[in-house]
Amino acid sequence: MRKVLAFILAAIGMVGVAQGVPGVTEDKILIGSFQALSGPVAPIGLDMTRGMQTYFRWINDLGGVWGRKIELLVENDQFNPALTVALVKKLVETDGVFAIVGGLGTPGCLAVMDYLNSNGVPFVYQGSGSSKLAFPPKEWVFAVQPNYTVEGQIIAKYAVEELGAKRIAVIYQNDDIGNEGLTGVKMYLEKVGLKPVAEVAFTPGQVGFSAEVLKLMAANPEVVVIYAILAPTVGILVEAKAAGLNTQFITSYINADLSLVQLAGEAAEGLLLTGWVPVLDLTDYDMFLYYSVFRYYNPDYPGIPSGYVAAGWIAAEVFTGALLKAGPELTRESLKTALESMRNWDGLLAKGITYGPDERAGKMSMYFFRIQSGTFVPVTGWIFLP
Repeated sequence: MRKVLAFILAAIGMVGVAQGVPGVTEDKILIGSFQALSGPVAPIGLDMTRGMQTYFRWINDLGGVWGRKIELLVENDQFNPALTVALVKKLVETDGVFAIVGGLGTPGCLAVMDYLNSNGVPFVYQGSGSSKLAFPPKEWVFAVQPNYTVEGQIIAKYAVEELGAKRIAVIYQNDDIGNEGLTGVKMYLEKVGLKPVAEVAFTPGQVGFSAEVLKLMAANPEVVVIYAILAPTVGILVEAKAAGLNTQFITSYINADLSLVQLAGEAAEGLLLTGWVPVLDLTDYDMFLYYSVFRYYNPDYPGIPSGYVAAGWIAAEVFTGALLKAGPELTRESLKTALESMRNWDGLLAKGITYGPDERAGKMSMYFFRIQSGTFVPVTGWIFLP
């Protein structure tokens, strides 16, 4: 990306001294994050952290932003929202961070959203697609990932318009993720005079799905939408294959990682997923530079960087892009103004990020890809809601 050269030159520019701004000194910007670094969600949290750390190491080695290096403090909330609240208060009130960047998980993000907003602490990028983060817009909360309600509408639109499906079923975990996704699917179907032929809920943390798969089979769907995190999605796919439910499955971008293929095996073949992060293509300049930087700082990382690494990179990239726009006299207010000025902003991985005085959604377009022979193959361009 040619803009990177301009970014590098500006990033090593001269700095102004910010007086009384939490976390900001002449040569440093202290920020915080919360991630699941242990427990069942740790593979996501560890890779998301790695993505952020890699990006910030690269920028710091280039001289920082306006002469300031970025220091990231990461707290392990174990995907427990009660811990998230305590740890975020520590980061803000004890450590004195400038902003919270890249927190992981809908429960934790929602648990601290109002606290950060009421205290004027920028909260940039959440590892969640909850629409509550962006709607209604909150002054200091800047979402990036597409929200599940928008995604659900895009999934239903694709199923109807491109796959020609009229019998669409939804199986979903009964929480914010699943319910928002279900709402989005139903919103679009209602526009075209359709309803789901089955709405099958299950409890978060559930392991067996034989009863749920039987309900799906009884509805004779042409398409089944799975709204769930990785483990139950794998369980549903495996159970469906064993039961002989041979239909088109579609799932959320939250499962868009090759670990799904490794865990589900043949049951994942043909699965359609949404995506909002470009698929790694080393013939593309942006992707080549991203991969080269990542491999330089992580020579022992096995295989290609995961989608969770990419998510962490994007969190850091959007935040750093706003720092650059904010200029050398950095304050929380100037960062907010800089974020609000982003219109279709592109980084190496972040594409089309858009905010405004009353806009906090970040990304509202997606594409689809299919699992084919154990790898991801894009099948559409960017899809926008009308």
